[in-house]
Parts: sequence; structure tokens; C-alpha cells
Amino acid sequence: MTGFPYLRIRSLGKAYRGATALHDFDLDVEQGAFVALLGPSGCGKSTLLQILSGLLEPDRGEIHLAGADITRLPPWRRNIGLVFQNYALFPHLSIRQNVRFGLDMLGIKGKEADARVDEALEMVGLDPALARRPSELSGGQQQRVAIARAIAIRPRLLLLDEPLSNLDAVLRQKVRLELRQLHDRTGITTIMVTHDQAEALATADRVAVMEAGRLLQYEAPQGLYRNPATAFIAGFIGSPAANLLPLVARDTASWTLPGGELWQPDAALTPARNGVAAGAACLMALRPETLALGSLGPGGLPVRIGAIEFTGGDQLVHVEAGQARLTLRLPAGTRVAGPTAWLFPPIQSPLLFDANTGRRLPTPH
Repeated sequence: MTGFPYLRIRSLGKAYRGATALHDFDLDVEQGAFVALLGPSGCGKSTLLQILSGLLEPDRGEIHLAGADITRLPPWRRNIGLVFQNYALFPHLSIRQNVRFGLDMLGIKGKEADARVDEALEMVGLDPALARRPSELSGGQQQRVAIARAIAIRPRLLLLDEPLSNLDAVLRQKVRLELRQLHDRTGITTIMVTHDQAEALATADRVAVMEAGRLLQYEAPQGLYRNPATAFIAGFIGSPAANLLPLVARDTASWTLPGGELWQPDAALTPARNGVAAGAACLMALRPETLALGSLGPGGLPVRIGAIEFTGGDQLVHVEAGQARLTLRLPAGTRVAGPTAWLFPPIQSPLLFDANTGRRLPTPH
């Protein structure tokens, strides 16, 4: 271990025509890590990737890679591999010529170039003797060629810009596993941009969640899921994401739901047990897979049954509690009787967030 991060980003800022894309962005990445930049469209993640690659210049801030300042270096001097969302393959060149392109730009010729092309194609599971052009390949194969081209130069850093977005759902799941396996074989420090939280959680060692050009939380996938720092993250992570139930503490033992209904939960979920003063407005994060439906019982939340979606092994049950809508994820064989039922959250300290700021409220000891 070195005394500094392998990739160090400090106070990075970028604006377009007065609109700020990155706000004093800081991030540390360890060597050999696989990091996902996750967030909705327009949050700044692609801007950050372009700045790292050298295709875009920041307005301010610094980038250090392996201890060296690369902030103002041109792309060809950074030794960074970049895989574009649309793969950006040359249609008139063969597969081998496409993979060899970066080596040609670096002046690497002859047997060494041939050996690197062979190695890169084998790493991504393609036959080095493949004599086709990109138009003759499937989308998944084209993506592998793009990755082979990026790793053939033996980059210090590999950048992936929405690498799975052009693939169908079945192939996307297969290729994301291959991406992770490739990373484990090569050990190349990798940063992937994605708006798909399932991809981020499945492939990355750590996930940087972004919103409006800011880093909200940088954490291992399990940490993001279990301990989201903000209501936005809780409502973004998970499949489906957490329900955010608006509540107002009526007194020490009960909550008021949207619409004015009263909820008297189990003791572990009461305002007093969670340090919430009477009159305070909160958002309670309820994971769909932790919820259960039943008949009338203490601590239950009265709900109205809505639509039910069959998803294979599971079913998504949509309900209304007061004026709030919630989703449960139940086994497909679970019988759901309506039109009303009682919803039961897990009996444990809940995830609570300030309704105004969205920040996580501290859990009382």
C-alpha cells in the first residue's frame, strides 16, 4: 500500500454556459479498484469521465494518477483506456486493426503489437484470428472489441462510459459478469459510468453516487444499501428502491400519514424510540423485500391493495397508505387478498431522513 490514493481528484469544477456540471468534486480511488459512478442523467458523471480521459478540460481542480499531476496533460500522454458508449469502432477496419489502433498511435509496431492484440482479444474471449469487420459482429462482440482496444495499450486506468446501455436485458446481465471477471484477471483500475444501480452494485468494489454535480456518498455496495446517507440514495438504490414514506410525529408513540391517518407502530418504530420530536416531519425508508402483508394486528399499517406485477419468482404489490404509495416485493406464490390489508415493516430501528434536507437522522443508541 502507498501513502496516497492511486487516483486522486480534488476540487474539480466544470460549468457549461453558466450551468455547473461539477461542484468542487473530490474522489480517491485505490489501485486495482473497480469504481462505479452512479447517478441519474445530468448528474455530471459523464463530464467527470471526459475530464479524466483528457477529452474535456476542467475549469478548476486537480487530478493525480499514480502520484503524477495529469490535470493538463493531453489524452495521448495519460495512458488511459476509454470505452465509449457507442463503442466508436472504425467500420472500414478489421477487428485486429481496430484493436491495434491505439498501439499504432503509441508507435508500438511489429511482433510486440501483434502479441498485445492477441493477448487483448483472448482476454475478452474473442478469437485472435477473427477476420471480420464490426458490422459483422453482434453488439456484445463489438463491445468486447472496444474493450480489447482499450486494454491493448496496457492502460494505467480504464474508463467505461455506460458500457452496457446498448445491449438487451439478457445480454446485459451476462456481459456485466464478464466485465467483472475481466477486471479481476487484469487488475486494471477501472471507473465505470452508469445510471443503472443494478449494474453498479453487481460489478463495482465501491460506488460513487452523484446528484447535480456533487458526490453524495462513496461506499461499498453493501454499505450504500444498508446505510444510505440521504433519502435520495435510499430511493435510488435497490431493485425496487426503498419506499420513502412521509410521516409527521404526532406524539411519542404514533405517526401521522399523508392524508391525516394515524399509525401506531411497534415500539421500535415509534418517534420517541428514534429520537424524533413531536411535530417533526420525516421520511421513513422501507425496503420492498422487508415488508409483509397480513390481517389486523398490533403495529400494522392499514393499506389499500392496488396493482400487482408478476416478475417470475417474485411479485411486486403496489399499495396505498393514506395518500402515500408503497411497493412490496413478495414471493410469487404469496396470496394477496384485498381490497385492504395491513402492512408490517420489520421490527427494528428504521432508516429515517429529515423531510426538508433529505439527510439521514442519527440512530439513537
